[in-house]
Amino acid sequence: MRLSRLDQRGSGAGRPISITSMSDESGNQGNGARIQVVESERESCSFEPALAKAFGRVLFTPAWWPADAQQLEYRVDRFPHRTHYWVGAIRNDGVPVGVVGHVEMPGARRATGEWWEPSELAHVRGLVGWVGVPPRLQAVVHDEELAIHLIGYEAEEEVVKAANSLRRIEPE
Repeated sequence: MRLSRLDQRGSGAGRPISITSMSDESGNQGNGARIQVVESERESCSFEPALAKAFGRVLFTPAWWPADAQQLEYRVDRFPHRTHYWVGAIRNDGVPVGVVGHVEMPGARRATGEWWEPSELAHVRGLVGWVGVPPRLQAVVHDEELAIHLIGYEAEEEVVKAANSLRRIEPE
């Protein structure tokens, strides 16, 4: 099982972790007692082209943001087997809103939970679903071999608007 957590308080409040395996003493996956945690190396950037350069390739960020998303943060988190980029902010209620992107993994499985495919996102193989506590809408879209997760939205119209505003950012 692979899970990841984003630092919800922005830069400096901790490092993201990736739980790379969960198993019991006999190696069975699931409700196990052993968890392997891997910390990432974080690099903050000042603007989008610098972020694309640190990420090492083209990336996508929304042109449209909710009104309460202020002071955008740009960063790259490098895990041993994957690199993510993050562009986002903290909403007025303390919930992160933003985009997390990474190279698609062949054979990756669809996230569990209630997901649906809005027709407005069919061109990017987009899915929308309720995720987290408190539940927020998340979209997962795909473009140029990237999986792009838009997180922290309150309504389907919001997340679809953000997903449809994605723009391509070239490394500087």
